[in-house]
Amino acid sequence: MPNSLSIHYCNREVRILEWGPDSEGYIRTPGYPDFYIGDECRWKLRVNPEQKIRITLLDVSLRSIGPFEENCTDFVSVLDSNEDTLLSGCEQVDTPLVLSSTTNSVEVIVEANSKGAFPKRGVLLHYKSVGCVTLPAPPRGYIVYRNEDVAHYMCEVNYVFVDTYERARILWCYDDNRWNDTVSLCIEETSIVVATSTPERTDKDTKLANSEGNMMIDIVIPSLLIAVLFIGNAFIVLVIYKYRKRKTEDLEDEFNTIPLSVNGNVHSPGNAV
Repeated sequence: MPNSLSIHYCNREVRILEWGPDSEGYIRTPGYPDFYIGDECRWKLRVNPEQKIRITLLDVSLRSIGPFEENCTDFVSVLDSNEDTLLSGCEQVDTPLVLSSTTNSVEVIVEANSKGAFPKRGVLLHYKSVGCVTLPAPPRGYIVYRNEDVAHYMCEVNYVFVDTYERARILWCYDDNRWNDTVSLCIEETSIVVATSTPERTDKDTKLANSEGNMMIDIVIPSLLIAVLFIGNAFIVLVIYKYRKRKTEDLEDEFNTIPLSVNGNVHSPGNAV
């Protein structure tokens, strides 16, 4: 438990914020958890009129009723501002005990009539504001519906929320006191058309450039590849043709130079008959 959230001093009025870190905190009696002092301590807690307060008693360790006593000598009380008593007693609290106010203000009282420092822990409790405070509707907007969990907002006809370009917005209350979103301004739909006309032209130019690039990839480059393959094949055919022609000439030269022998006489191929 952070000490920065604990309120040690008695007889204080605590203004609890609507949401955020300061929307909750702790109260403990002076001397907790080593002892408590015989005295009266009061804390008045107050929240926004649209909210309630949740009190969670985490630890109550006070002098119990003695064998010859009928009432608590030391006790803790939680009172609503409409004079309803949410709790009053000195019973030991070992597990968290949750109390919810019906108004936006409660008073916590620890009255210790024992003299001096009593060797028990005292009182430790946690408080938190509960409920989301209604956000104001923007100009050209209005609230359609609101309950504890949901708020429905609308812009007037021909107006939309500036961040979503929609007429309606629904907010949800979560974490006891926080909305999941904010309410932005309502603007005319015609202003959206004017604001987005230039980007549309830019998009068209971009699409045109992209189409030209796609044409380059889809038509020109394949055509160049086909031309290169055609030239390469023609070159290969030419090489093969020249190679075969040269081979034929070499064979003819070799045949013309071979001596022929008939009856022991050597004749050239020219007078073989």
